[in-house]
Amino acid sequence: MEVIQLVGKYLNVPVGPLCYNTDKILTTVLDKKSVEGFATIILHLTSKSGHNMSQEELLMSYQWLEHIAMYSNLASSNPTFAKNFLQGINRALEKISYLTGNNLTTTDIAIFYVVQPLVGNLTILEQESLLHLSRWCKHVQAQPRVCSNCAPIPLNTLNLHILAPAVH
Repeated sequence: MEVIQLVGKYLNVPVGPLCYNTDKILTTVLDKKSVEGFATIILHLTSKSGHNMSQEELLMSYQWLEHIAMYSNLASSNPTFAKNFLQGINRALEKISYLTGNNLTTTDIAIFYVVQPLVGNLTILEQESLLHLSRWCKHVQAQPRVCSNCAPIPLNTLNLHILAPAVH
């Protein structure tokens, strides 16, 4: 729920009342209609904010958001799973700047809010071993308003500064 509220603040769009329905699916009311599911809510907020996405970005966003919704709770409660979870995201970022391609999207912002505490709990050596993820985190948290409600991840080691600069 907190991630959706943070994304709403980032987009400057009201989130509406968040709750779990009888099927234990995250639900809110937007524009007088019920919107169900983490990915659907995030994408609806994105659309409502006026951010346009290509069809490919939309499909990749939905895929990433569903992946995060499915595995983030286990990653936050199991350190071994968290490392594997973050390694998967790191591999995905090897050849692209952002999760849906070369442009920052709301999907990156939402996923950043999910992985921020996980990356923040890593040792410096673990952060450096996830070079692509660390670079992505530096890019995302450098955006205005992203860390206005939370502290940025300290990614200021010499190796990360040289190998994963925040700006290309």
